[in-house]
Amino acid sequence: MNIAELIAGSRMSRFQIMAIVVAIVLTVLEGYDTAMMVFAAPYVTKEFASSSSMIGVVLSGALIGMVIGSILVAPLADRIGRRRIAIVGTVIVLAGMLIAPFATDMAGILLSRIVTGLGVGALISVVGVIASEYSNRRAYPVVMAVYAAGINIGAVIGAIVIGPLLPSLGWRFAFWAGVVLSAIALILAIVAFPESIAWLAARRQPGTLDRVNRMLARMGHPALPELPANQRGQREHTGALRIVFSKRLIAQTLLMMVGYIAFLLVFYFANSWAPNTLAQATQVPSYAAPTTLSLGLGGVIGNLVFGFISKRVNPRILTPIFLVIGAIGLAVFGSIETMIPLAFVDIFAASFFFSAGVVGFYQIVPLMYPTLARATGYGIVAGAGRIGGIASPILAGAAFDAGIPVSTVFLIFSLPLVFSALTVVALAILEKAQRARAATAESLDPADGIELQPEPAP
Repeated sequence: MNIAELIAGSRMSRFQIMAIVVAIVLTVLEGYDTAMMVFAAPYVTKEFASSSSMIGVVLSGALIGMVIGSILVAPLADRIGRRRIAIVGTVIVLAGMLIAPFATDMAGILLSRIVTGLGVGALISVVGVIASEYSNRRAYPVVMAVYAAGINIGAVIGAIVIGPLLPSLGWRFAFWAGVVLSAIALILAIVAFPESIAWLAARRQPGTLDRVNRMLARMGHPALPELPANQRGQREHTGALRIVFSKRLIAQTLLMMVGYIAFLLVFYFANSWAPNTLAQATQVPSYAAPTTLSLGLGGVIGNLVFGFISKRVNPRILTPIFLVIGAIGLAVFGSIETMIPLAFVDIFAASFFFSAGVVGFYQIVPLMYPTLARATGYGIVAGAGRIGGIASPILAGAAFDAGIPVSTVFLIFSLPLVFSALTVVALAILEKAQRARAATAESLDPADGIELQPEPAP
């Protein structure tokens, strides 16, 4: 019996739903963390008399940590388990949030952002995998859409609840709120975040059969008399990195890495600089929060719409369309940022389309890899993408300090979305060619001696 196929073809149990809910909550924490510094930035800039370039570095601090967490910590998840990494990652986020309120200069805030990002990066590598594995085939597109929307939901919560309080309570309040959210997320992770059942079955350690059967029972499935034979490249002796960069998968991995770098370059530029740019252009610092709200709401709705449409339309087709339309909307924003409320409407529409790229990548990337390499492959792509996120605020801050017109900066930063769309198109073409070759050849990769067919989407 193939456990992944059993879960994919069965009804969703309460156990599965709870696992997915916790995964979404952990993603909301990431979204709040990303948005928090954005609407706090105008107040931090004023208190410490910081330049745009310095603010750009601080905004990139969390992303630096995310790269380290995603790339270095992700392989550990394929060795010691997704659940342990999720708990450790949440603890690190909590610690990072605690540093900022006591900061007396920008260096302290930068340290806080890097530590927090390290924890978020660890979370990124595992929570998406769990949400994917515990979804059945029917719910999968919507689950991944809601999961991806968690980033924007976190931003919306911050903009609605926390942002309006900063003028009276100060920017440090945003971090204290983050401490509370992190503590709640940690409790949920300890109590209700499960281990990957596919990972357990593939590892085949002593006592694994009993653990797998207990989890199957909680999902309403009968016990297995024995563990199923390893399938689809899940042989225990094979290193996850070797699979991710194998002859069969290296092209897909590299395509998604550069595509996600380009995507997050724009995603973090828009979410980091659109609110601050509008606040500075209108000389109204409080406009940063409603701009963040517009970005967040647009992203949430866009992600959900994308998820429902992708139940019928291949995300490899849908993602490029959404990204190109989002690029157009973002380019327009740079020319109308002082036109209130038109600017809010435009950035909402732009976010509706380009934020859906998160769902597209979340749906495409994890299932490119077999189970024992899934967290590593997903973590490497996600971590590489953060390179674009790191560069984005720094490059934009330098561009604004250099006096480049806002309209030109937004036009330039919209172009990588088009490039990202092209990488998804290229992936679809490559996979189609590989399927054609596989139809007339053995699925066993002669170079590696292991099967590298990824598991089918739920």
